[in-house]
Amino acid sequence: MVIGLIVGILAAVVIGAAILAAALTSAGQDADSNFPDRPVGETTVPCPHGTVWQWDAPHTTDRSQFVNLPADWDPPNNGTDVELQGHIEPRTAGVSVIFNIIPNSANESDTPAGRLGSATATTNETGEATVTLTLPVYGGSKFKVGGKVASMDSPVESGELTVWRKVFYQATAMANSSAPENLSFSAPADMITELQGAFDPVFFKIEAGVKSSDTTPYQAHLTAAQRTSVGNTLRTSAADARSPFKMNIVLIDRADIVADQEWTNAATTANVQLPTYYRAWTHETTVIRAQYERSPGTWANLINVQEIFHSTQTHLAYISGQIPGFTAGSTVNVRIRYRYQRGNAGGWGGTTGTLFMCIGRQRRANAASPTGAELQQALTHETGHALGLVPTAAPAGWRDTDPRDNGYSLRHCGYKDTATPPVPRCVMWFMLGGGGPRLRFCSSNGPNDCAHFLMRTDYSSLSWI
Repeated sequence: MVIGLIVGILAAVVIGAAILAAALTSAGQDADSNFPDRPVGETTVPCPHGTVWQWDAPHTTDRSQFVNLPADWDPPNNGTDVELQGHIEPRTAGVSVIFNIIPNSANESDTPAGRLGSATATTNETGEATVTLTLPVYGGSKFKVGGKVASMDSPVESGELTVWRKVFYQATAMANSSAPENLSFSAPADMITELQGAFDPVFFKIEAGVKSSDTTPYQAHLTAAQRTSVGNTLRTSAADARSPFKMNIVLIDRADIVADQEWTNAATTANVQLPTYYRAWTHETTVIRAQYERSPGTWANLINVQEIFHSTQTHLAYISGQIPGFTAGSTVNVRIRYRYQRGNAGGWGGTTGTLFMCIGRQRRANAASPTGAELQQALTHETGHALGLVPTAAPAGWRDTDPRDNGYSLRHCGYKDTATPPVPRCVMWFMLGGGGPRLRFCSSNGPNDCAHFLMRTDYSSLSWI
């Protein structure tokens, strides 16, 4: 009984298949009769479809473009002009492709527009076409390019291009101090990693130069004149294929901060002296001038001028001198101009691209110090100066307005928060110390703050080492 049932089912299936095949054959013949130019039976003709535009690699993915560097150093990743290529499918010559720029909606409000070399292009014999996008120099700005042919409803977007800048570095170590101290003044292993963390937000990549290391002889202290001399010597030896986009980070013992000031008085005795102690400057001649007014408008030198040190606190001193031929009961104008140590420097830097990091005190306190993280604030600050911060023509309130800064060729940022008392919130503040905002460039007062200055400046003409 079961066997009979199975046989019956199979017979029904076979009959149904035969009927279906006959119906399909009839439908095909009917279609061939009604559409003779496209017979169903023809297997070599593809189904009809429209022409489409496609981007070619690497323009299909997001990437960075280093706009300040010469294009021939690393094509196609350098330069403001980016040539994007794609093709149409099926590949056909002579088809017009339409392009448009698509700026990222999160671009800064003062970001300049990108530009296309042409709004259209015609495909070549292999169906390919290119378009040139000129990027602005504004760090962090992002752009895509859309491409389409007339039959397409909407453009196909390229990968997004983000504007970055790149600079190169060399780390120069000072030779060890003499025995028995034999102290090393070399860079911490994490120095550049920590520095990069401060420059990522302003879209600067820091990369090793072709020549990435060197040494300089030991000197216990570098005055301004000595720093200039050392910098000039190292500048010549550090030049390589990445010049002039290269900085030299020089690790030294000390380079303390000197200042000078003038004391004036109406003396009523032959002996004159400063009324208070100052912190002694032992690296150069302390007395710049010590004079008395011999006659109205005529000045002559005091005699027996001496620097006298404190009996127990030998880092403190004052200056004394005598008025020659002093007449008892008279009053004589005197003036003494002198150098004193204003502070201990964490680093020195400028637009030449040579940056001095003063790590002697930290190494003597702890052989493992400073780490890259401990050095990062000073190094970021000096690199900021080397990149032009803070401009002397900055709007009021941007730079530090302390009179201490009046004689500087490079100013400091003055932005603070609203706390009581206010707290500095920028790495370009004049003094080391603090964390959080003090380790980064201020960015909340655009366009007149340090981060926005760095992002909008054109660094294609950088003239470092």
